[in-house]
Amino acid sequence: MTVASSPVRVITNKRSDAVLLLQAFVIALFVIPSDTVIKPIGAVGYPASLIGVFVFVVYCASVLFGLHQPVPHPIRGILYVIWVALLSAYIAMDRGRLTVIELASADRMVIRFMVVTGVALVAAECLHSVEDVMRVVRALCWAAAFCGFVAVLQYWLRLDLAVYLRQIPGFSLNHDNPGILARGGVNRVAGTALHAIELGVVSGMMIPIAVLVGLYDRNKSNFKRWAPLTLIVLGVATSVSRSAILSVVVAFATLVVMLPPRLRLGALCALPVALGGIFMSAHGLIGTLLGFFSGVSNDPSIQYRTHDYPLAQELWLNRPWFGRGPGTWIPADSLNIFDNQWLDTVVELGTFGVFAFLIFFLAPPIIAIATRRMSKDPDVRLVCAALAASMMPAAITSFTFDSLSFPLFVNLIAIDIGLIGACWRLATGQRQPATAMARTVALVPPRIELSPSRGTWPRRASS
Repeated sequence: MTVASSPVRVITNKRSDAVLLLQAFVIALFVIPSDTVIKPIGAVGYPASLIGVFVFVVYCASVLFGLHQPVPHPIRGILYVIWVALLSAYIAMDRGRLTVIELASADRMVIRFMVVTGVALVAAECLHSVEDVMRVVRALCWAAAFCGFVAVLQYWLRLDLAVYLRQIPGFSLNHDNPGILARGGVNRVAGTALHAIELGVVSGMMIPIAVLVGLYDRNKSNFKRWAPLTLIVLGVATSVSRSAILSVVVAFATLVVMLPPRLRLGALCALPVALGGIFMSAHGLIGTLLGFFSGVSNDPSIQYRTHDYPLAQELWLNRPWFGRGPGTWIPADSLNIFDNQWLDTVVELGTFGVFAFLIFFLAPPIIAIATRRMSKDPDVRLVCAALAASMMPAAITSFTFDSLSFPLFVNLIAIDIGLIGACWRLATGQRQPATAMARTVALVPPRIELSPSRGTWPRRASS
């Protein structure tokens, strides 16, 4: 072998302190159901949220006491816009006309975005190499695969491991979310998510991340590279959800477009094989899903989602600019739940809030695509392609369910945009000074690994 003909990957073996915090966050997010809470705290007292609040407090304290010096990056601007919209609606809401439950829900929404902010900023500013990013990505991928594994057991064996995962000392069940339901003659399962729709949409968003792990970890066994992708794809299928199919189509199409030609061809060839394997092993699933799409015009769930449009318009006209308050639309009649995040947003946060969340959902994938074009590092380009594809379904699937009410969805976006910020820093050469938040710990001396030639991933700035 000629050494000069093969690219050299330098393994630094230095890990940012932030990696462990972020790994703990994503593992708690996917492994422990988010309806498992500390009762006095309420719905935001689930384990991943508690870790996220801790991350937010540590970040703020580090900045306040001069232990961490923030660096400029576009993710910070996105979070600024969201906070202006949230706080404007929170301050402007008419507390005299809101119930105690609605006021508590507004507080929960603010806390939820504290978690998003802390996780996103720590990931964006405290991960200093592609290996740091990939350490977090691997934890995220395997945690999502575990969620898919739970869904597989629920679907085929009617064995619900989530019941046992909720039995953490000191925690209790916030509300009953049955993990196994029947739909169209097949089981419809939720894994460790709150609902089957959340499982399906999040699993669809995770597919590009799982593909990233398989392509990046070339020195590992095929099982370690591709087993997470298999379980995540099965999570999509077992959710028995149109929203899940929409999520997969958008995410996969975005990823395929940004892959180099040879990898793109491989992905397209693997797709029918994967679909065939899923539907052959899940008897009745393909017929059920085809029935959902062919009978859209007469589907009660579609009619349920659209009959509230006049009500949403009336509520928006009452408070058009800042809405009635974040998280405060809790109707007494469950038929008036919108099941459409954009309707929720226009009612709760007004016109300004809709524009803010358009930026929140659409700006990160645009930044990831721009970063990919800017970078000459094939690893950074690959990560950016996967993160852009993961984020793309967020805005579209938010038309099909009230997405910001589901912790798994919201917090996956938080970690995605944080990793996009980290890639932007790597591509632009931004460096964080060594501080308490950002110092790295050498595990073993650096080593150099000769990797196979990467002819399938060109080293030019644009594909």
